[in-house]
Amino acid sequence: MAASTAGAARQPDDGWATIHAAAARDRHEAAKRAFDMLRAGLEYPDALAQVFRALSTEGRPRVTAADAAEVLARYGGLLARQGGLDAARTALEASLAIDPDNYAARIDAGTVTFMKADLAAAEAHYAAASALRPGEIEPLAARAAIAARQGDPETARELGMAALVLAPGNVTATLAVARAEFLHGATSGCIARLDALLARPDINAQNRVAALDLRADAHDAQDACAAAFADYTARNALLQAANAPRVARELPERRIAQARRLTAWFDAAPAAAWQQRTGDAGACPAAGHAFLIGFPRSGTTLLEKALAGHSDVVSLEELDHLSAVTPGWLDNDAALQRLATLDAAIADAARAEYWRRVEASVPGGVAGRTVVDKLPLHSVALPVIAKLFPDAKILLALRDPRDVVLSCFRRRFQINAAMFEFLTLDGAAAYYDQVMRLVQRCRAIMPLNLRDVRHETLVRDFDAELGAVLGFLGLDWDPAVRDFAARIGGRFRTPSDVQLTRGLTDSGIGQWRRYAAQLAPVQPVLAPWVDKFDYEK
Repeated sequence: MAASTAGAARQPDDGWATIHAAAARDRHEAAKRAFDMLRAGLEYPDALAQVFRALSTEGRPRVTAADAAEVLARYGGLLARQGGLDAARTALEASLAIDPDNYAARIDAGTVTFMKADLAAAEAHYAAASALRPGEIEPLAARAAIAARQGDPETARELGMAALVLAPGNVTATLAVARAEFLHGATSGCIARLDALLARPDINAQNRVAALDLRADAHDAQDACAAAFADYTARNALLQAANAPRVARELPERRIAQARRLTAWFDAAPAAAWQQRTGDAGACPAAGHAFLIGFPRSGTTLLEKALAGHSDVVSLEELDHLSAVTPGWLDNDAALQRLATLDAAIADAARAEYWRRVEASVPGGVAGRTVVDKLPLHSVALPVIAKLFPDAKILLALRDPRDVVLSCFRRRFQINAAMFEFLTLDGAAAYYDQVMRLVQRCRAIMPLNLRDVRHETLVRDFDAELGAVLGFLGLDWDPAVRDFAARIGGRFRTPSDVQLTRGLTDSGIGQWRRYAAQLAPVQPVLAPWVDKFDYEK
């Protein structure tokens, strides 16, 4: 990947905000401000240089302020294709503030916001593109896909069929109509449509992944678990092939290798160094501080969404401030030894920067509120949490290990370093095993203020279990915690978000039994954790 997801400009984000403000008054002023920022240099100068070279070959060797909107649009589109989605969105929206009628920028902005799971913004961009060019197929098909993703089968089918009238072979529209059929329970029709699509030699790997993913879910809905598992496996093989070169290039250490290394190091580590407080460990601008950890697909999203409804809680949903202020702290044995004997000044500086970042990300600040920092795989960062925040409460989400690993393998995530480990069943099980080993060792040698939260208990007796969690956090009951489904809105950032819009359900409990034959190879790895956490065999 040639670009990261950092902000597009070297200047603070409010530099881009001034462009939007200026555009509301005078687009010429906005264009000049944007051009000044372009000349000052952006985060990805190589990408910007490509844009200027392209403009030069088109007969515009001298780019002026009048070209700022187009430069930003092309720059954002190029970053989007390179994978820098956040930077791309910033540039594209700045371009559209100056020139809202740029069709190509609208399409690129729709694509980026769709990929970022901001479906409301994506729909707005594609609708604007349709208004600019009513006969174009791309925004129509994309809007069908958005409706399908939002769980609106009627709109998805209507828009998808309209797109297929214009372009009978359009893959995006075909997938949208197939998903509409799936959502309506017409799984046989969905499978037949996808069979035909997958038989085509012209569909690319990305669309093949989407088709296999949906067909697998349709087979699952028919209880055809062997066929579903075969499609999940084929989908993951494509994702693995597509992402393996990037992972090898960008990661000095795979996540499972990191977990193994950390587990081995802490297995040999004496407990004494981990019992000591370092620096001003009690300093906290919030009324309370908690970390919500676990393993992906263990119920962390339900718990976080519920807690976020409490009037005295502010949730940091997967904003990784902790890693940002502790770079390299877990990278090798020498770093771990430094962490064990952490210098007080370094610890205090990291704590101060963490809270500065938290305050900056929370409208209204954190005073008088309990901060819940949710990132499931901060389980691996328990040693850092123990050193920096020994007074923090820790919620460890637990779920039947077999359901967890099966769900990690089945569900389609945006592929990052950790999610790459879920693309094989063996890998998902091994990663789970290593993370849980590390968690248990940390519990043994560190004075963690930790409470287990079992997903099955939360689902089956929500009020009682969540009430106990609130008590652990020092909070009173608030009935608003029950309204978690409504708070998701149209932003489906994870597979769990989509499921939670249906409300509280126990349908995900015990799913592993239907796939017992497929899970057999990894049962020996998971069996000790089934026993440890006292789940039925």
